[in-house]
Order: sequence, then structure tokens, then C-alpha cells
Amino acid sequence: MTEAMKAMGAVDGTDVMEAADVSAATDAREPSGTAESTGTYEAARTGETTPATTITMAKALNSALRDAMQADERVLVFGEDVGRLGGVFRITDGLTHTFGERRCFDTPVAEAGIVGLAVGLAMAGFRPVVEMQFDAFAYPAFEQIASHVAKLRNRTRGALTLPMVIRVPYGGGIGGVEHHSDSSEAYYAHTAGLKVVTPATVADAYSLLREAIDDPDPVVFLEPKRHYWSREVTQLPLRTQPFGTAAVRRPGADATLVTYGPAVAVALKAAQEAAAEGLDVEVLDLRTLVPLDDRTLTASVRRTGRCLVLHESQGFAGVGAEIAARVQERCFDALRAPVLRVTGLDIPYPPPLLESAHLPDVGRVLAGLRRLMPIGGSGTRRPTSAPDARSDTAHGTVHVFRLPDLGEGLTEAEVLEWKVAVGDRLTHDQTVAEVETAKSLVDLPSPFAGTVTALHCRAGESVPVGAPLLSVTEPDPEAGSGAVLTGYGTGGARGGLVRPPKPTETPGGADEATDEPSVTRVPLDAAAGKFLTTQRDVPAVTIWADVDATGLLAARDAQGVGLLPLLAKSCLTGLAAFPELNARVDTGSSEVVRLPRVHLGFAAQTEHGLAVPVVRDADRLPLDELAAELRRLTALARSGTLPAEHRTGGSFTLNNYGPLDVDGATPLLNHPQTAMLGVGRLLDRPWAVDGRVEVRKVLHLSLTFDHRVCDGGTAAGFLRHVIDSISGAVGSGP
Repeated sequence: MTEAMKAMGAVDGTDVMEAADVSAATDAREPSGTAESTGTYEAARTGETTPATTITMAKALNSALRDAMQADERVLVFGEDVGRLGGVFRITDGLTHTFGERRCFDTPVAEAGIVGLAVGLAMAGFRPVVEMQFDAFAYPAFEQIASHVAKLRNRTRGALTLPMVIRVPYGGGIGGVEHHSDSSEAYYAHTAGLKVVTPATVADAYSLLREAIDDPDPVVFLEPKRHYWSREVTQLPLRTQPFGTAAVRRPGADATLVTYGPAVAVALKAAQEAAAEGLDVEVLDLRTLVPLDDRTLTASVRRTGRCLVLHESQGFAGVGAEIAARVQERCFDALRAPVLRVTGLDIPYPPPLLESAHLPDVGRVLAGLRRLMPIGGSGTRRPTSAPDARSDTAHGTVHVFRLPDLGEGLTEAEVLEWKVAVGDRLTHDQTVAEVETAKSLVDLPSPFAGTVTALHCRAGESVPVGAPLLSVTEPDPEAGSGAVLTGYGTGGARGGLVRPPKPTETPGGADEATDEPSVTRVPLDAAAGKFLTTQRDVPAVTIWADVDATGLLAARDAQGVGLLPLLAKSCLTGLAAFPELNARVDTGSSEVVRLPRVHLGFAAQTEHGLAVPVVRDADRLPLDELAAELRRLTALARSGTLPAEHRTGGSFTLNNYGPLDVDGATPLLNHPQTAMLGVGRLLDRPWAVDGRVEVRKVLHLSLTFDHRVCDGGTAAGFLRHVIDSISGAVGSGP
């Protein structure tokens, strides 16, 4: 045993193997002269595949090295104890025996020298594969990796490539001591010029290592060592998906669980257990951190609307932070909950007895998933009893704060974030939660003062109007504050939310009897705050025009669809021609964010009032599918079953005033949207047609837009496009 193995302390090569599955270790330690080793070698030499068999990840990596060395004599394998011993984990077992000490050899305990030697050999035309033995052993070589390995192609302006692989067994879970269980992927992923790969399956271990050896650029190949003895039925050789391709290990609809390397197994188990709670979780294995498969990541999160990132390494400035930022930037309008992370603790790797507390486990992942979404999956929630609005106890009066009627016929809201926790002291009108409706974000102030004794739902849950939100124990009950800051009063009615005046109350508040009529308090609408924000912060401009709708009516009859789909299609083609209006304003960075897809909001009247369903990716739908989706969402809105993903996230709104018998209007924008088209009712009006006056069906159109995203010429061009689309069939205009 060399000095490198002695330096490992309590976890030397023997201890690691004993801690792992014994039968798996026996497979990986097979002498190179056995039939199995020879068979793998012969199959690679002859181009044949071996029969499908159950093999370990360690064996697959060994086979990948063996097949690569057989295929290309320029491939060299070296590092500490990789020669005659076959490596601490026996990944290089038998390679020296088969290919000789000039192709697979041991080096001194000098990681910087190992990598430096590999740089020189790669510059000379070889393809070195070096092993760092353990994750933290690579740190002495980091200067070589960051300063030379990652920079050589750029330094020589592409004249020299550096085809080399740095194999790093990484991660915890083996009971290793300090320097034997680090997760160092963030260092390498942050170093431009490196490719960073981490397999999670036996098949990927073989395929990705073969691709890494074939790659013309340097690859840091991170091997999840606690899965060296995991088994799969695999037929070698094989090639899976190339670098830069993520893999959906488990499809789902409610949330995307993004992970890689050693955490994939934890994610799959957590997703399986979450299914028992009704949560349909998609597990996305990134496979390569650099290059990163943004396309698959974005598509998955936009489909599910929720994202949880899982990895073993520390959370602060980890890979998960980059993933969360990218998801937020690319999927903001599709997200129904904040992006969350489940990671290792922000501490040096703990002693073996404490590593289970450090490593993310299934329980922590499930807790993260529950924070993301309603229990029971898409839009459902655990039934809760509705406690009385007020009850007296020995410790005081318990008030139950219920979700108020937020106006405009809105029947539910999603609790985005709690601002208080059980045990907190509340004052009157203190904000207790932020909720989102189909119209706006609303801060809910408490109508009670006291101590929070219960939260009746979790962040991420959608709750109906009147459902209990939290309980407050008030030692000395007092009347409500009467504040109407977010669209409702405070007091006794509706679970203690609306405080009507006393029969004897006067406008001045005196508590004396009087014959004068009493003051009536009417709650502000929930959208009032949003309207105020729009009016105060958005430089909105409205332009309008009349249009001959004769062609629109003819198209309706000819195509068998309603007017709304035709108007919507006119808007969508207009946005394709003038994408400046499908945008939002990022005030924090002083940037206009132009959105790649159109999520079309439209006004729908229901018996409960106005609803604004959202057709997601409306720009991708042909007319017949668009019409069908508009009908479907309208029916869901009227039945009160509109899913959460179709209540928010719109990027442009089509507002139809016709059913209200209104000729036209200058609407306020639906913040954070930057444009809205209003359509009035059809009216008979005189219209000039080819030099004569006729009575035609005429529509009034109004476009309200945020002047920060475009100028008047662009807005007029959009409106003109819609007008031409409507009136083009008869070739007339206003």
C-alpha cells in the first residue's frame, strides 16, 4: 500500500470496499485474466457487444477505460495507485496487466505534478486520463486546472486543444473522513474552459466517460463514489445521449426536481414517495453541468410550473443557485411558486457519524416539495375543518382569520408566502401573508392583534374564499382596526373580516344614539392596490380606432368559430409582427424583458363575476385549437374549476367589453403586463365604402400600452395590424 493510501486514515482502500456491497466489490476486483475481463476486452477489440448483464458502475467505468485504451493507443491512464493496485476503488483494475506500465502507471503523491504531466502529454498529442483518487485531493492541482488546463485553447487562440480527462471520485455517503467526501463541482463549473460531467447511472458512467476521452477539450469527470456498487442490467459497449443533454428519469406534471450525480437516486425515491401523497414529480438528471441543457430544463419547468433543485454540496454559491437563477430568468411567467433548493449544509464535511444529518435525504426533499405545491398535486389541497371565527379560552379569545372576498368574483387565491409563524406577536393591520389571485398580488393585513397560534394552510396552497388562514389568540379582545388597506375591512362578519358600523355609530365615531343615517363601510376591491400601482408607476398610453367588422363576421360564419378566437388570432399575429408589446419591465435592472411565448389572457364573464383565464403558449395554436382552448377555459372558469396554471402568468390580455354593452373604454393594464387590447360592442354605424355611405357593423378598439416598452409608432403599427386583420376581408377601413 502506497503513501497515498496510508494518508487516507481510517478509510483506506480496504475500509471503503468493506463498507460497500461485498459482492459488488468482488466484481470490481476481478483479476484481469478472468473470462469476464477478457470478454469485455475482446468485445471492444472486435466491435462486438457483450450480452446484457448486471454490472456495477465501477465495472462500467473500468470497461470504458479498457475499451478506450484498446480503440486508441494515445489514451494513457495514470495517477496514484491506479497501476498494479487498480485504484482505491478498483476502477483501473487490470489495465496495467493488459496494456502494460507504459499505458497505465502509478505516479508520486503529487496532484499538481500529475495534472501538469497530463497537460504536457495532451499538448504532445496523447489523450491522458488522470485520477485524483478523492475529491479534495484535487485541490493542490487546482492551480494547474484553472490556470492552464482551462485556458490553453483560448491562450493559443485555438491552435492547441487539450484532450484530457480528470477523473474525480466525489461526494459523501461512504463514511469517509475529511478530504474524502467533498462535492467540488461548483469550482469546476465556474471555471470557464472546462467541461464538467457527472453520471448517475451505470449506462451513463460508461457512455459519458467514453465521450469525455474522445472530446478534444478538457473534461472534469465527477464520479459519485457511493454509487460505484450500484447495479444495472446493461449491455456494453453502448452510447447514451451526448454531452449537454439532460435526461428525464421520471416524468411528472406537478413539479420538476432538478438534480445530478449522487443525488439522482435520492430524488427518484422522494418522487416515488411523493406520489403516495398525490404529487406527480418529474425528476430531471442534468448529467453534464457544463455544457448545461437549458432547453430541457426550461421546457420541464415551464410544463410543471414549479422547480426544486437538489444536490449534496453546500447551498451557498452552489450549482443549485445557478440553476435557480436560470429557471427564474427563463420561466418567470410560468412559475407558480418560488424556486427552492435542498442542499448540503454550509459547513465543512462532517465526521462520519454526522454525515447523515448533512446529506439531503428523502425527508428533506419531500418537505421541499410540500412547500412548493398544494398537497395532493395539481390544485388540490388537504381538507381542513373550518373552525369558528371566534372562541373563548382560558388564555383569551381565539380569532380565525379567513380568506376574504377579494372582489370581482374571484373565488380563491394562492398563498405565496407567510410573513408570520406560529408564536409570533401580531399588531393590527400587520401583513401576515402574500396571496396571488387571477388579477393581482395582495398583501393581507391582520384584523386582529395577539399571538399566532395556528397556520391552517401551507405556502403554495390554493384556498377558497372563506377558508381559514390563521388563528390568533387575543388576551384582551378589542374591536377591529377598520383598515381597508387591501380591499376589505376588519371586524366580526365573514370570519371576523368586515366590521359594519354599530346601529348608533355616527360619522364622527360618537357612540350616542341619533336619528341620522349611519355610516356604511364598503370594502375596497382586492385589485385596488394593483390598479394604484399601475396608475402610479406605469406610463400607460391608450390609442383607439374604429374598424369595419363586416369581414370579421363573414369569417366567423365561414370558419364556424366565434368572434373571440378570430380577435385573439388577430392579436397573436400582431404580437408576432410587433413583439415589443409582449414584454414586461424589470425595474430592478432597468431592462425590458421580451417574452418568447404569448400567454394570452382573456375576459370571461361568470355568475361569480369577471374571470381572466390564460391560454398558455397561445401563439403556437392554430385557429381551431385556439377556439377549443378558449371554450374549455371559459367553461372551467364558469364552473369554478379553472386550474391555477391558467389563472396567472398572462403576457397580454384581450378585454372584450361587448357582453357588457359597452362601446369602448381605456383600460388599466394588468400589471406586470405591458399591453391590453379592448374590444367594444358591435354597433350599426354609417361607413364610407368606395365613395358611398353604407351602414356597417363597427367595432371600437382601444390599445393601452406601457410607453417604456415601445413608442407610439410601434403601438399604432400593432393596432393597425389588428384592424387590417379584422377588416381585410372586405378591404375597407375606418
